[in-house]
Amino acid sequence: MKNFLGQLFSESGAASFSRLGSFLALLSACGWVSYIVWKTRALPGLDGLTFFIASLYGLGKAGETAQRLLGGKQQQ
Repeated sequence: MKNFLGQLFSESGAASFSRLGSFLALLSACGWVSYIVWKTRALPGLDGLTFFIASLYGLGKAGETAQRLLGGKQQQ
């Protein structure tokens, strides 16, 4: 299980902030949405929240792609 979690939050053997950050944002969002639903008995709009969570992963990938294009990081 520990090996699985290590691989889940890493990319090519190195820790991945975009994956870990996305996971933490997802947990926080689930807690926040659950609280809102519990208090108001209505589901809030989730489109902005979904974009925010996905953007964390996307920004990490964009930085990695820019490094590859500039020759700073080799693809494995």
